[in-house]
Amino acid sequence: MQQLPADETIRAALKKTHARLHRQHELVVEFGVMSLKATDLDHLLTHACEVVAEGMNTRFSKVLQPAEDGESFVLSHGVGWDPHDIGRATVGGDVASPAGYALATYRPVLSNHLSRENRFRTPALLKKYGIERAINVPIRGVLAPFGVLEADSTDGDDFVESDLVFLEGISNVISMALERISAGADVPLADPYSETLLNASPDWVEILTPNGEIEFMNEAGLGFLATQLADVRGQRWHDLWPEESRSLVREAVGKVGAGESTRFEAYCPISADDPKWWDVTVAPILGAGGEVERIIAVSRDITERHQYEAQLLSLIEAQNSRQDRSDLYLEEIHHRVRNSLHLVNTLLLLQANLTPDAAVKLQLETAAGRVVTIATVHERLYQAAEDQQVRARDYLKALLGDLGKALADRKILLEADDFVLPPERMAPLGLVISELITNALKYGKGCIDVIVKHAGDHAQLTVRDEGDGFPDNYPKPTGTGLGMRLVKSYSGYGSAAVMVDRQDSKSCIHVRFKL
Repeated sequence: MQQLPADETIRAALKKTHARLHRQHELVVEFGVMSLKATDLDHLLTHACEVVAEGMNTRFSKVLQPAEDGESFVLSHGVGWDPHDIGRATVGGDVASPAGYALATYRPVLSNHLSRENRFRTPALLKKYGIERAINVPIRGVLAPFGVLEADSTDGDDFVESDLVFLEGISNVISMALERISAGADVPLADPYSETLLNASPDWVEILTPNGEIEFMNEAGLGFLATQLADVRGQRWHDLWPEESRSLVREAVGKVGAGESTRFEAYCPISADDPKWWDVTVAPILGAGGEVERIIAVSRDITERHQYEAQLLSLIEAQNSRQDRSDLYLEEIHHRVRNSLHLVNTLLLLQANLTPDAAVKLQLETAAGRVVTIATVHERLYQAAEDQQVRARDYLKALLGDLGKALADRKILLEADDFVLPPERMAPLGLVISELITNALKYGKGCIDVIVKHAGDHAQLTVRDEGDGFPDNYPKPTGTGLGMRLVKSYSGYGSAAVMVDRQDSKSCIHVRFKL
């Protein structure tokens, strides 16, 4: 059987991983919403098993609860198992059992090779069904541990750390539902914005008045600022941010005050020697009459992601600065660039697998996907570099074919003048067009048209899709997106290079590219 090239294998793996992470995130959110209305605990736990099985792409999932003998767990709810086993089958409850160890230590357990596992004995129930891999996550109860949520598989891909995050998310939702249901079916639904729930979040959470004054800040936020709630209560939220970020904060409060939800990224250090970047989600809390009663703001620390993006940008710029034919042959240059980019891709994926934060993991994997795109551009250029007179149309046609296979499930059409560029300007051209196409795939819809017109000392690049157009404030002159920074940098004209065509009926952006 013919093997795929390494870069195609990586791209395929990334695409599959991104789709799985995205679906798992959707499932946790959907299950969380459903749990707020649940009153039947049996139905809730069975549904949790169904959600886990779908998110893990496996037949088997179950909830284990301590049995009356105090020495074992009973399979109380599950999917994939013989109905006769549900409510009757048991597994060991001691620390030599994966489930027993998870509950005793209150830590998740992941094993992809149960038949060769040295840490635990494999429960007879799992042997009966031929289970080879399992994840066990403890479920917190109201006054004591409630049980264990488990996903099992007989075959397929290994479970990974991001799967642990998914199961922990479902487990946390079950725990909050248990707290509410245990209070009695006649009690009103628990307030999802209660201090107990907000303090359980590792993110920085604030409750604001409709005009943006701080009413509450959770323990994580107070810890970031090293302050007390009494010291910040009544302050305007935007006063906590540096001057360069306040316009974004004010704009967000204005939108949410009108009933919208919004999201932005901004810089806000927590001390002079501790710079921080935050991914901020702001949403309204509506009263019984539908009016905006309060505002919730959730800020997640994404400093690590920004550092990786800066390192990536630095690497790209360093590699381009080394492209001097007097030092190395063009073939050697591209060979080194390709190897370096694949190394960065591997390091990003490794770091993504090590981080426990699902949001950071997804951002690192997105950055790794961008590296693969850049490597594709350089690989295509290397193949064309033997002929010093590279024709733009031929190169772009081949490049778009590569990108279509790697990234797109939509049609990409090219219309390009036939002009010649030296290879050192062809790579930046490919990178700019790749970023514009990626943006259209991410935010637009329908067929994507790429038009490249020769205009003397520059080329006019146009990328158009069938979307509804760009926001009025796009692109922001102070935008932090790595993609737009690449476009501005490689175009040769900086911020003056980019123009959104608001007269076009479709989503249309023009970039002036220096030749």
